[in-house]
Amino acid sequence: MDERYYICDKENNEIVYGYIDYNQIHGFKIKPGNNIPYDGVEVSRLVLVKPSLIENVLKRKTKHKLNAYLAFLFTIIDDDDDDSETLELVIDDVARYKSIIINKYSKFLDKKYINRLLKKVGMVERELKDKLKELTKQNTKTQGKSR
Repeated sequence: MDERYYICDKENNEIVYGYIDYNQIHGFKIKPGNNIPYDGVEVSRLVLVKPSLIENVLKRKTKHKLNAYLAFLFTIIDDDDDDSETLELVIDDVARYKSIIINKYSKFLDKKYINRLLKKVGMVERELKDKLKELTKQNTKTQGKSR
């Protein structure tokens, strides 16, 4: 099946239709996450080519993800009876996110921003690991010798 693309020309107010091979375009590929049905053009994937637009999208995306991790971290710190399995899953997810930042996002963002982002994610990861160690110590104390 041929894939259709649309180009909007602002100067002439016209839309150009055509077909394109997405494998030959070098840019940041995005799959829209909205599941809201509407009448109109359905977008299954999007390739961003303009560097400034890629940078803005990635910065906003990383900011939202980091805020989600921080919110989870604060709920864990405030809550005393947390599950260590959930915490291990989140630590694995943070490690996966770090690898995505290094492998995928570093191509499009500057090194200074990447280093700052990795420091922030590393701090979140350290705090989660500390909380996991604390939970395991509490579990071993409660499962210790009893007479």
